[in-house]
Amino acid sequence: MVHWFLTMDLTPKQLQLGTFWRKFLRLTRSGVSSLRALEVIIEEESTADFRAVIQGLHDEIEAGFLMSEAMEKFPDDFSPSVLEMIRTAEKEGHWDIVVEEVSSGLLEGTFD
Repeated sequence: MVHWFLTMDLTPKQLQLGTFWRKFLRLTRSGVSSLRALEVIIEEESTADFRAVIQGLHDEIEAGFLMSEAMEKFPDDFSPSVLEMIRTAEKEGHWDIVVEEVSSGLLEGTFD
């Protein structure tokens, strides 16, 4: 079965970010802490530049910042739409739903 979004013209960045959020969601849904999930993703990430972004997120969260605050330090990687959705998830507590929407939106080409 081929998903319709795989036939769209996604940028490498959209695919990379969509995969990141989907993996992050699946790890955290299974009970892995956010910090550990980021560590696992860092280990598996093959692109040095994106690995550095994820490491930066990890370090900021470990220092006590929220995910959205950490993401603000990487404006070239996280769009205002995605940042606002994550910020809302942190406030409202609908983390799973929002992260699923973010990953789907990226993999569908809705978000950058």
